[in-house]
Amino acid sequence: MLTTGFTFLDEIIKRDDIVEFFSTDYDLLRIFYHRVIAISAPVYVVVVSERGGLDPYLIGRFQNVFDNHAEVYIRRAFKAEDVPITIDSMGDNDLIVIDPYHHRKNYTKIVSSLRKVRGRKFLFSFMDREREGSIFGSHTSHSMIKLVKSARGFKFVIVKSVTSREIEIPSYLLDLYGKVNDDGGLLKYMV
Repeated sequence: MLTTGFTFLDEIIKRDDIVEFFSTDYDLLRIFYHRVIAISAPVYVVVVSERGGLDPYLIGRFQNVFDNHAEVYIRRAFKAEDVPITIDSMGDNDLIVIDPYHHRKNYTKIVSSLRKVRGRKFLFSFMDREREGSIFGSHTSHSMIKLVKSARGFKFVIVKSVTSREIEIPSYLLDLYGKVNDDGGLLKYMV
């Protein structure tokens, strides 16, 4: 079951089949999707890029923090033409797609594949989705959530939602790394 681990956010998006998270802050989005993958396991993940994009050690650290050691099934789409085929090959499972519009083309085919998959989908896009990317994809997503660094942490900005108005939800940066209490969360695995 796909979850962000943030109860208030999960409540807003609980009925949405396609949820897109986006940011122009690469590091913030990267930490967030590694956390989501670890918490949501067992999960299927499609990574769209030529290299990088996923750190198995960081996923493992988050799995230790959240005590979830279920499998993460990964496939990579290297070229724009590979993206729809790779998404289709994942079956009707819940699916996380990292940077689906990375190549900035084949939008219609990618969105069509995302709509065909029956499971729930979380998309993570490294761009300002309010200005670029697939307009068809924007209309297809039930919720679009922007991640923005702020002075004291970061915030989720609900840009589009079927169940909520546009709102900003502030959070502390340490909340991304796990439980903020005496056990130290992810920090104890990094030191």
